[in-house]
Amino acid sequence: MPFTSKLPPSVAESLKLKKPEPSVLVKARTHQSRAEKLRQQEEEATRDSLLQQFEDKKNRGRAVDHDRPEAPKPHLEFLERWKVLEAALGPITEKATREYAAKLGEEPRPHQVLGHLLANLPRPRLDALMRNERWAKLNVVWGHRPMAKVVADNELLQDLGITWTTFVDAKRDLKFQLGIQSYKSAQAMAVYLTVVRAACEPKVRKTANFVNDEAVLDLAKELLREVTTHVVDCLQGAHDSFFAVGDRAAQGEQFRIDRAKRSGRAVPDADAPKGQPALRGPPSPTRPGAGPSSPPSSPPRPSPGARKA
Repeated sequence: MPFTSKLPPSVAESLKLKKPEPSVLVKARTHQSRAEKLRQQEEEATRDSLLQQFEDKKNRGRAVDHDRPEAPKPHLEFLERWKVLEAALGPITEKATREYAAKLGEEPRPHQVLGHLLANLPRPRLDALMRNERWAKLNVVWGHRPMAKVVADNELLQDLGITWTTFVDAKRDLKFQLGIQSYKSAQAMAVYLTVVRAACEPKVRKTANFVNDEAVLDLAKELLREVTTHVVDCLQGAHDSFFAVGDRAAQGEQFRIDRAKRSGRAVPDADAPKGQPALRGPPSPTRPGAGPSSPPSSPPRPSPGARKA
């Protein structure tokens, strides 16, 4: 009997169990919690450093063994929070691309999609974001930095189409249009955050960076934290409104009433049949002594023989 090798057992792709991809809200929440953990570690390291200085001063320069963990790099929190925005840009990218193609005839850049996302925030959240004083303070700090080299010699910014002219226009919009034209202000804020992200990204070829620039990162991290907080809150609100099981009956009833009012007809009862809904209100008055009202009967149709005559 000839020897035949057995094929390994295989399962069809349609029968394999596939782990569902996490939702946008789950991704955003995950990166947000990681950023908060990095923030907490940095605060603990700063507190330990102050305690170490106090102990060194107390011991008058004698060697003291300090076994404390090192603080994370200051730019890691900013990059982790940036991933929250990257996760939130997924659902709105297609919509923004369609709107840009319809109005301007071109595809938007990633920073323009981010500005579109910020401009679509609820007006109170957008106003609170634009009233933050750290935007002006960041402009003051950048006045002492070689921003022309930071913007022009960055490979990522060149790929995104952000030039020195784009940065100057965004700076002017933040100075004169902040709070007046919300869309221009949102686009300017997106350019600012993108410049900081490109200057902190370790895999980007550049000549000037903000990796260890604590003066810039302290302001940029707080601004990005506020932005991501508003974005995640909006995602959470949309999720809660969609999955609000207790409010579905009330929302469905209100939708039914609004639809009837828009059509111009009377609002039917909730338990009325779909074919002929029963109208609300008192019945139509009839003459005294008359029987129950009945619809008028149609005239009899003539027979085929009478039609020929």
